[in-house]
Formats: sequence, C-alpha cells, structure tokens
Amino acid sequence: MPRRSQAERSATTQAKLLDAALDCLVERGYAGTTTTLVARRAGVSRGAQLHHYPTRTALVAAAVEHLFARLTRDYQDGFAALPPRADRLRAGIDLLWSVMSAPHYPAAVELFTAARTDDDLRAHLTPIAARHAANVTHLARTYFPAAARRGARFDAALAMILDAMQGMASARVIARGGPDEATRVATLHDIAAHLLGPAGQHEARV
Repeated sequence: MPRRSQAERSATTQAKLLDAALDCLVERGYAGTTTTLVARRAGVSRGAQLHHYPTRTALVAAAVEHLFARLTRDYQDGFAALPPRADRLRAGIDLLWSVMSAPHYPAAVELFTAARTDDDLRAHLTPIAARHAANVTHLARTYFPAAARRGARFDAALAMILDAMQGMASARVIARGGPDEATRVATLHDIAAHLLGPAGQHEARV
C-alpha cells in the first residue's frame, strides 16, 4: 500500500476531530463539549488537536462547516438520482427535510442557539452561515431555473421553506419528531406548489 502524504494524514486527523466534535455536541451540548473530550473520542493526541484547532470555538465552528458540506453533498447526490420525470419541487423539499433531520444536524442547532449570547462563537459562525445560505440559494436557482425566474417570489418562497424547516429541526431537538412531521412537510409541498406552481415541478435536468 502506498504511503500516505502528510496532507492526506492531516485531512484524516481533521475529519476524525470534526466528526467527534459533532458527536459530542449532539450528545453533550455545547457546554459539555471540550477539546480534551473531542480529542479522546477521535483517538487523536491533544497536541494534534491543538495543532489543527487551537480553541474550542475554532473546533466546533469547523465542525459545523464540515457538517454543512456533507449535507450539501448528500442533497446533490439525492437530486442527481431523481428519475427524469420526477416532481422535482416535491422531491427537493423531501430531500431538504431529509438532510435537515440528519443525526448530526442538532449540533448546528445547538451552536447557533449558543451563539446568541457568545460573541466569539457568533463571530466564527456568521461567515459560515452566510456561505452556506449563499450555496443553498445557488443550488436552488440551479435546480429550478424556470421557477427562479420569478425573482423575489422565488427567493421569498425559498426563505420561507428554509425558515419553516429550521424551526421544525429546532423543535425536533426537544420533541424528538412526531407523527405530525409528515403532515407539516406535506403542507410545505402544498405551499411551495401554490407559490411556484408548475414551473418548479418538472424542471429540465442540469
């Protein structure tokens, strides 16, 4: 087996730390997530952890960016696998909810809640959130070009759907889901169809 490069070893170490940080955030919350605990869970030395992420804030912020990148890839893979004649608007909403109800998503909810009263954490998370929002908007406009031509109406519909799902994801942390989740997602289908109509349903593939 060829020897791995330093960059490859470094990337592996970072991925272990970020996944361990997400696990800790979900299980213990921000207050209970320490760099020592994350390093131990990742099977990484304390020195290696400090080398890559010198502070807890830097570590957890990088973990959320890592999570957003993973969820984006999952969404893109799911969209690419849709049948040619699928109702893409309905499928897009279902895929969006599937990634926002992923096991690690509560870590993001936890951190953005904590950032309300933590200036340092908020400063780290603000640009990450902005980049993620811009990426989501770009993907939506790419996947639904005809609907996106409605301009402000499309942007408002997208923002409303995202806000609703983020609220559902936050509620899920406490309620642990429930039978009404499917009803709420179905309602979002109806709202999106009303706002965007046939333009979003059978978009050409990109």
